[in-house]
Amino acid sequence: MKIGRIVRRLVPPILLDLFYFAPRHHETADKIWEGIYPHYRDVPVSGPLFDSDTWTAKTRSYTRQVLVSAKQSRTIPLSVTGEHMLLPLLAAVVCETSGGELNILDFGGGMGITYVHLMSSLVNCRSLNYHVIERAGICKEGAALFETDDRIHFWTEVPENLAKLDIVYMSSALQYVEDYRSLLRRLAALGARYFLFVKLSAGDFPTYATAQKNVPGTTLPYWFLNIDELVEVMAESGYSLRYKSALDQEYDQSNFPSKYRLGRACNLLFSKI
Repeated sequence: MKIGRIVRRLVPPILLDLFYFAPRHHETADKIWEGIYPHYRDVPVSGPLFDSDTWTAKTRSYTRQVLVSAKQSRTIPLSVTGEHMLLPLLAAVVCETSGGELNILDFGGGMGITYVHLMSSLVNCRSLNYHVIERAGICKEGAALFETDDRIHFWTEVPENLAKLDIVYMSSALQYVEDYRSLLRRLAALGARYFLFVKLSAGDFPTYATAQKNVPGTTLPYWFLNIDELVEVMAESGYSLRYKSALDQEYDQSNFPSKYRLGRACNLLFSKI
């Protein structure tokens, strides 16, 4: 499957963070997922997708809030906490060892929120190229938000003349890609030094799909991935697992059999063998 086709099906994962932490108004609203299905395409999907003007406006508003917060911070970027620290930390180390140059591909990066966190955190990085792969509407609005910044670029497909990458970054994105194996192989072929997965729904359970129910008026297909399977796919593409950790938030999956429960999403760092 071409990356362009994958992107057109991509859910804006950064926007979904708004719903993960949104106030709950009834007893069952805290159950984000429902049902266990053998495959992503078996999940019954309903409601609007994410190319509407409403979703684009919400993403734009959220990104602007992050930009304002970043500008208000003085020496220490107070919004760069938790999982948002991981890419800036890795990028700082890579930049130091690469002569001050850094090339990053952010698959599913919305309108550039992680880029804002990155720029708020880096101290000595002489040259940066940050490439966001997203849906067409999100790319258009993101490019408008950052029209005076030539370090960030928005694409609906990976450009052919993309410079050698240092980092491929995916935050809460892989679980929304039906053919995630093909995507990983395609991205690995770009030859980046590192792959960093943040807020990934992977663990010691069989791979299965489920229905995400916490986005109002919409039911989304969603993967839960077996961690050993993911490590194997990455190894086949020439990458080895170097770091693993979990996020603080624990998800309520009490409506699932215990062997299928995620508990906490994970962060994984792979490097090229």
